[in-house]
Amino acid sequence: MFTMRSEYALRLMIVMAKEYDRYLSMTEILEKAKNSVPREFAEKILYTLRKPGIVETKRGKTGGYRLARPPREIRVSDIIFLLDRKARVFFDMPGCPDELDCVIRSLWKRVEEEIEKVLGSVTLEDLVKEQEEKLKQM
Repeated sequence: MFTMRSEYALRLMIVMAKEYDRYLSMTEILEKAKNSVPREFAEKILYTLRKPGIVETKRGKTGGYRLARPPREIRVSDIIFLLDRKARVFFDMPGCPDELDCVIRSLWKRVEEEIEKVLGSVTLEDLVKEQEEKLKQM
């Protein structure tokens, strides 16, 4: 299902979404994420997200990492399913040995579809707005 990589990635992406129009150094990203992501994980995650064009990098003094697209165009599912395989609530086995097994598999399939639906309906921009609303309430 989902691992800490997804959690860490969302933390990093929310930080980057808040300042998506500029490059942030790894140190800045980690500090803004309150050092809640180990550096070695952060580097691997950002490298993985660079390949499909979610994150872009720039070398040099003014370089670093930034989102390759606006936060409103990046869905949570884009991030999570690159890092962790799609949610599989049950083992994917062919056929149904009996009626009871088929009914249970049908239930798990609906659960998987709902997970994919929810993750596909939320953008980084949505998460940033939600975080800002929670901060206002504190």
